[in-house]
Amino acid sequence: MHLILVIMKHFSTMPWSYNLIKFRVFSTMKIDLTSVCFVLVTAIIFTCFCIPTFSGEIQGMVFSGESSNKLSSVKVQLLETRQKDITDKDGNFAFGGLQPGDYTLVVTALGYRTTTIENIVISDEQVKETKINLEKIEFLFDEILVVGRALPKAISRQSLQGLEIKRLPGAMGDALKAIQSLPGIRAANDFSGQLFVRGGGPEDNTIYFDRFPLEEAYHFGGLVSTISSEILNRIDVYAGGFGAEYGRDAQAVIDIYSRQGNRKQFSSNFNVNFLYSEGLVEGPIGDRGSWYLAGRRSYADVVYNLLPIPKTDVITALPRFWDYQTKLSYDINEMFQLDLNAFASDDFAQLKLGKDKPDDDLSGAFYLKNSFHLQGIHLRSILTPNLKYDLNISHSKRLINFKIGKGFYLRIQPNDTDVRHDLTYKITPNFQIESGLNNNIGRTTVQTFFPRPPEEGQPNFDFRLSEKVKSDQRNKGYEVEGYLQGRFQLSEFFSTTLGMRFDYARDLTGQIAIQPRTSFNLLLPLGSEIRFAYGRYMQSPQPWQAYPPSGNPNLDESEANHFVLEIERAIGLSTEFKFATYYKQLKDQVESVPDQDPGYLNLGTGYARGSEILLQHRQGSRLFGWISYANSVSKRRDYPDRPYRFYDYDQTHVATITASYKINKTWEIGAKWQYATGNPYTPLKCEEDVNQPCAKQVFNNNRWRQIPTYGEINSFRYDPFHRLDIRINKDFIFSNWKMSLYLELLNAYNRKNILTFNYDENYARDESGEVIKDIIRQLPIVPYIGIKSEF
Repeated sequence: MHLILVIMKHFSTMPWSYNLIKFRVFSTMKIDLTSVCFVLVTAIIFTCFCIPTFSGEIQGMVFSGESSNKLSSVKVQLLETRQKDITDKDGNFAFGGLQPGDYTLVVTALGYRTTTIENIVISDEQVKETKINLEKIEFLFDEILVVGRALPKAISRQSLQGLEIKRLPGAMGDALKAIQSLPGIRAANDFSGQLFVRGGGPEDNTIYFDRFPLEEAYHFGGLVSTISSEILNRIDVYAGGFGAEYGRDAQAVIDIYSRQGNRKQFSSNFNVNFLYSEGLVEGPIGDRGSWYLAGRRSYADVVYNLLPIPKTDVITALPRFWDYQTKLSYDINEMFQLDLNAFASDDFAQLKLGKDKPDDDLSGAFYLKNSFHLQGIHLRSILTPNLKYDLNISHSKRLINFKIGKGFYLRIQPNDTDVRHDLTYKITPNFQIESGLNNNIGRTTVQTFFPRPPEEGQPNFDFRLSEKVKSDQRNKGYEVEGYLQGRFQLSEFFSTTLGMRFDYARDLTGQIAIQPRTSFNLLLPLGSEIRFAYGRYMQSPQPWQAYPPSGNPNLDESEANHFVLEIERAIGLSTEFKFATYYKQLKDQVESVPDQDPGYLNLGTGYARGSEILLQHRQGSRLFGWISYANSVSKRRDYPDRPYRFYDYDQTHVATITASYKINKTWEIGAKWQYATGNPYTPLKCEEDVNQPCAKQVFNNNRWRQIPTYGEINSFRYDPFHRLDIRINKDFIFSNWKMSLYLELLNAYNRKNILTFNYDENYARDESGEVIKDIIRQLPIVPYIGIKSEF
């Protein structure tokens, strides 16, 4: 089978901080992929066996003041899940189907002061009962119906709960694949985990797990996430315009929170499938704490060797991965709570690439090992009722070891220590100050004999023709981040947040990046809310852009200014409507300058603008779903004398409809349909104009090669993407255990979405003058069958 191999269209080496070095390798090789495809498809179709899962419940009663008078028609909201309830005639309310974790209740009634109940800890199968006494107020002005919160709603924040992640059609229960269904968020394709958020690229995103940096979020770039969904409480996504507490070179933040372990009893959960095995064990530590340990390992390498199919010498070690997460939580006393965290992931693959030509530089071994380890401590302190302090200390190690062809290698070993402080002081009921400081000390070993990575929008990168850079460096890094912001509740219906952030990267730019951020929140009658935010977000250059031998140590920070406006309205207790519009202005973007020294300069500018509409419904654990539409334009100008062109990650239209409904106690059905404009790509010149050549001849490595000639950057698009996913679940309830059968049908109507094009080796044309190319498709129709047992 002939294939023009794009070994990694956008393979990156997550910089000693985050981003992958992107490169493309164009070569013609003979590879028999039949067995590889068989194994990959078989790996996706699997059966799960799980034991057991649990849920908790919050029940309560609302009283008027300190009296015994029970209040009916009181609105009670659970912030973390956005569930709402109205107290009955006896003042009762209840929330069921809750994952273990910490919860916050907000209680609102006409004529009473809004009350917030924080730190309600739910363990497995626990029913938490609470008594709430509302303070009566005498002033008519205070009787405007508002929804109070422990933390005001952050602009551009969208959340998914642990139960929703597991039930979302098309996500296969995977934590980070689930958020690709949220408005304004898309992945590059069915096989990639790189997220495009509001016209930004993957390098603009920062991911945290329990307040620690998660530098490796996906196995093999998007196969599955490196965090088990069984331990998750919720995921918050901040798409832009967020406050000063978040930074670290980010224009979008994904904040993942895990739950605590089972504080009631020892329990376990075990999944097994053709792709990997997954286990979870958890239990209490006396009456003050809990722990959990989750882990998994793929075994496709073992299955492949056992399958009665012809073997190929292409695969010397089938890709395999493993990961684990563990957490110990302990309440030292009423003031201090301690969490000990550790998580890690590891990917490995080894192939033997054939060759069509005797001088092919890429023939030979293909070796990849990518691992990440982090250990951390999180101390929560309630020093006084109004003063809270959080301390995080973590140490992480990373290894990226990549080898290919005739002696080309890339080995990067970051070693980082982070110390993070966050302090919150509530000076008055209407004024709160927040501050924080983060210190990062790192050491990185870099050993390479490799080309400079291509930049975004660079279609003509050719591994074989690019100059190879040899480097053996040991770099030290020091970064400081700090912020100060105040939250002002100026009235019952108007609040504002004013903040300032600074970041300092001594060994990248040596500059102090000052970043003002502010937001305003206006509550209107009948449950409507308007929010506006402005923020400046600075990003340091990537290490390979700043460090020698190919980088420019005099680069400046890149700048993005966000303007965001949101309108949100509650429709009843369980439905809300949200409209958002945004504009991002980009300055001083780092651009590659070929054949010049230095090879990188702050020449680029750009913008992203768009609007989003979301109609979301949550009805406890029985029904959830949403309809969303996002329209956006993302463009860049690489040099001052160049016109604006579409960004690689531009997505003009994205529409999503998803819902999951429990018909009764034993049947549940769900579906998700998504449509997206095709990704932009750069065509050959002969595709723009049939009178132009498709390629030119270049003499390299003792032979003539056909090198493609490209037209305008990102001036063409692939056909639109759309896909339907369906999920059906059936429960069988017995006396003391339950079994669930479910079927998930991915790409149910077998839409042939395009991944990329595979051009003829010589870029030849057919009789009609069209260039000869094969279409590489995305995921076909795939059934996903599972069995789950709960005891």
